[in-house]
Amino acid sequence: MPLPNLLIIATFTFLGIAMLFIGAGYRGKGIRFWGKPTIDYGYFLTGKISLFTSWALLLVKAIMPEWNWNPVSEGMAWFAAVINLIGTLIMVIAFVNLGTSLRVGLPESATTLKTKGIYGISRNPIYLGVFLICISSCLFFPNPVNILLALYGMMMHNKIILGEEKFLAGRFGKEWEDYTKKVRRYI
Repeated sequence: MPLPNLLIIATFTFLGIAMLFIGAGYRGKGIRFWGKPTIDYGYFLTGKISLFTSWALLLVKAIMPEWNWNPVSEGMAWFAAVINLIGTLIMVIAFVNLGTSLRVGLPESATTLKTKGIYGISRNPIYLGVFLICISSCLFFPNPVNILLALYGMMMHNKIILGEEKFLAGRFGKEWEDYTKKVRRYI
């Protein structure tokens, strides 16, 4: 199996294990992981499905290189694998930095504004990581359907981000405003 494929598989394995540990930590503390979506639930759900389908296509192509779907050069495969690794590392670091404030959607309980660590570089490092994995998928598996899935998912997640930032502005006021002056939305 080509090394870029192995790197992609290892990266997804790492992400899966990290999510299991994070989920177990939440369960052990009795924290509710789900919050309220910031956009219409249909768009929210289709955005998530689109992103994860694009990720699944990346992983399936990595696992089954003998199918030779939309072949790419070895250099492009390496580039995609490295972007996937970077996106995954950014996501996991962001999950850890968020701690018990991590939610899918808006939190119902009180939270604190995270501005340190990776959140001192990006206001949305989880989404930055998500988008990098989508870009990796499109580079590794440049199929029109995959590209459309990734673009749609990224577009819906950008709308989610705008809603989350509106919520944060309302919840944290001047503290949020000062933070947005220092740290960009993505990078």
